[in-house]
Amino acid sequence: MATLKTLTLVVVLFHIDVNVYGLSSDESCRERLDNNEILLAKLNEKLENHQADNTKDEAIFKVIQDENSYLKRRLKSLEEIVLTSTYRTEKLEARIADLESSNWFLKSRLTTANNNYSFDENYLSSLFWNLKASDSRKESTTTKTSTTHGNEMKTRLQTSMVKRKIRQLEKKPSVSQEKRLLTGIQSTPTPFPDGVAFSAYMSVHTTEISKGSTIHFDTIVTNIGNHYNKHSGIFTAPQHGVYVFTWNIYCNTGGYIFSQLVVNSNVVGAMFSSGEGACNIRTPTGIVVVEVNQGDIVFVRIHPTGNHSGNLNSHPDWRSSFNGWKLY
Repeated sequence: MATLKTLTLVVVLFHIDVNVYGLSSDESCRERLDNNEILLAKLNEKLENHQADNTKDEAIFKVIQDENSYLKRRLKSLEEIVLTSTYRTEKLEARIADLESSNWFLKSRLTTANNNYSFDENYLSSLFWNLKASDSRKESTTTKTSTTHGNEMKTRLQTSMVKRKIRQLEKKPSVSQEKRLLTGIQSTPTPFPDGVAFSAYMSVHTTEISKGSTIHFDTIVTNIGNHYNKHSGIFTAPQHGVYVFTWNIYCNTGGYIFSQLVVNSNVVGAMFSSGEGACNIRTPTGIVVVEVNQGDIVFVRIHPTGNHSGNLNSHPDWRSSFNGWKLY
């Protein structure tokens, strides 16, 4: 195509030259032909430069197309992540509502249990005093046999009632026992009513994991305030403040795991655990100091999009754990 254009241009230039200058002599024709050849060479050079510029433009256009395709794929991936996060947030909000409802029910049950326990103590004390008074009257009585017999019958009835009430109280669980049965969460007795601290680790040696899954640290060492749930792996902040959270993760030999510390749906900490190395048993420790509002949930999860290799491990000599406490 380029050659055809060049030939056409030469013919046009030749005709123009002939029409303008005529064919007066062979020498004049030769001179004009040389000039046309020089002009043609310049035109070819410009054409080659133009083609080179077109090649560069095509390369740039190809790069832009590739970047555009990548951005479209990335946008689709981010949209999927947002949808997943929205779904998880809705589930967490529903879970929080259920927990708040359960918490209100448990508080109501505990209040009733405390009132019943106080009533039983007062009633038992009254019965004992009545029994003691009856015994005193019995010892000092020197009246008629019929009167003595009546007092003895009354004393036996009161004694029977006291014994029956004692048996009922012995069978009835204490308030702390009822609280543990209702919550299903291990409690740690504490003299600090406003204390907040927990420490838990994984008791299972090997745990299969998946992207975005919450890690359940199922064995509680400390749970002051009972705000960590070992079944869900979630800590719920009882009050606003600054909290400290730490976690460490072990993986199998040659494997690796990306984990995140999440407050509600916000990632506030991230960590990479690798089983590669001289001893094949390694773990970092993640530490985060963060301001948390009352009712916020905090948990450790596997990275929702990053890849991992192998499973999560824990052992009595090297435990995967999750800890937290209120700083102030």
